[in-house]
Amino acid sequence: MSEEDVVQYLQNTPGFFERNPALLEELTIPHPVHGGAISLLERQVSLLRKSTAEYRGEFERLVSIARENEAIMKKSRRLILKCLSGDSLDDFAGVVEEVMREDFAVNYMSMVLFTEQPLDTSVRMASWESAEPIIKEMLAQSGCYCGVLSVAESEFLFQSQSDSVMSSAIMPLVSFEGGQVVYHGVLALGSNRLNHFDKEKGSLFLDYLSDLLSALLLRLLP
Repeated sequence: MSEEDVVQYLQNTPGFFERNPALLEELTIPHPVHGGAISLLERQVSLLRKSTAEYRGEFERLVSIARENEAIMKKSRRLILKCLSGDSLDDFAGVVEEVMREDFAVNYMSMVLFTEQPLDTSVRMASWESAEPIIKEMLAQSGCYCGVLSVAESEFLFQSQSDSVMSSAIMPLVSFEGGQVVYHGVLALGSNRLNHFDKEKGSLFLDYLSDLLSALLLRLLP
C-alpha cells in the first residue's frame, strides 16, 4: 500500500481515529523547533496554543484600538461643546488651541482665516490669493493632508516655529457653495516628531474633525 493509498483512505474515513484513539498516541512527527519526535497529539496541542496566542494578541490589539477611538471621541465631544459655547472667532480659536494642546498633546498649532475684509478677531488672516500659490498643492487632495511640509508651506503656516515642525496635519476649513469648495481657512497642527503625522496612518479622524470645525467656524463668519 502506498502513501497515497493511506492518505486517500484516511480522507474517505474521517472517523478512523475516533474508533482507534490509542493509535494517535503512538504516531510521532518531527518537532517543529528542535527536530525531536513528538506525538501527533502533542503537535496538535502546540498548534492550538499558538492559534490561541495569536487570537488573544489580535483581540488585545482590537480592544486597544477601540479604547483609543473612544478616548478620541470623548475629546472631540469636549471640543465641539466648548466651541458651541463661544460666540466669537477669538473664542473659537482659543478653545481649539486649548483642546489641541491639552487633550491631543499637539506641539504646534496655527489657524489662518482667508478673507478679503477685516474681521473683528485676533486670529491671523490672509487673502486666499496670497495663500493659494503656497498651499494649493497640499490642499489639492481631498480631505486633510498629513506628512512633511515644504519650506514655503511650513513658513507660511507656522511662521517663526517652522524650523521646529517635523510633521504636520493640515485641516481645511471649508464650505460648499454651488458645488464648489470655498476655503475659509486652515488649521495646521505640527509635531516635533518626524512620523507623528503620517500619510500611512490615515486621516479619517482628521477629516471628521475638519468637517466639524468647518461647520462651527461658518456660524461665526459674517
